Amino acid sequence: MPSKTSQPARKRKPADGKLAATRTAARPAVKQSAAPAAGRAAKQAGKRSGKWLSTGIELEQYAPAYFTFITTKLAGGAASVYRRHFGVGIEVWRVLVMLALDEKVSVNMVCRLIGMDKGSVSRAFKSMYEMGLITFSHDPHDGRVRYATLTEAGRRKHDEIKAVAMERQRAFLSCLAPGEVPVLMEMLWRLHANLPKVEQATQAYLQEHVLKKPAPRKKKEEDDE
Repeated sequence: MPSKTSQPARKRKPADGKLAATRTAARPAVKQSAAPAAGRAAKQAGKRSGKWLSTGIELEQYAPAYFTFITTKLAGGAASVYRRHFGVGIEVWRVLVMLALDEKVSVNMVCRLIGMDKGSVSRAFKSMYEMGLITFSHDPHDGRVRYATLTEAGRRKHDEIKAVAMERQRAFLSCLAPGEVPVLMEMLWRLHANLPKVEQATQAYLQEHVLKKPAPRKKKEEDDE
């Protein structure tokens, strides 16, 4: 009796175009990886070369990076415009904003609110005084404290730049829906209020992982020496 294994294998009939298309459409779509494209490309390049593999921060998922990108580019554009058309730098504009809100401000007040260093604020005050944008007065209770106050020329300068600043903000937020803007602002307020916790967490991490004292040597090791 002939063995079953000796029988020739049946040839599968090729599927027609419609059936093949149906089978292809029925296949589940392959889910794309959620990893950022830049990160995937770097890792793939590392695997191909066998020498280098990216271990850097995924910038697309690193919020401080985008705050830095946005702040740097916005400030750079504003500084260029304000210097060219109004004769003042970005530091002077920031002080003008504060002075338009409060009747008088000191160097320390500007530093606390904006985060500028004292040297930058003092230079801005000096420049503004020389341009006639502010006048100075001393605290009656502490002669060491000096307050700056806007002059009429200073207020006019502020109002001119304010119009441009508001137009820049309008363009900046134009990619958001009207209802998203209040949500964004509320989030920014919360993030700003949370900054002290960032510094506290940083110090705690440094104490635990960076500044920790080396473990003392065992007594046996000391005796062996």
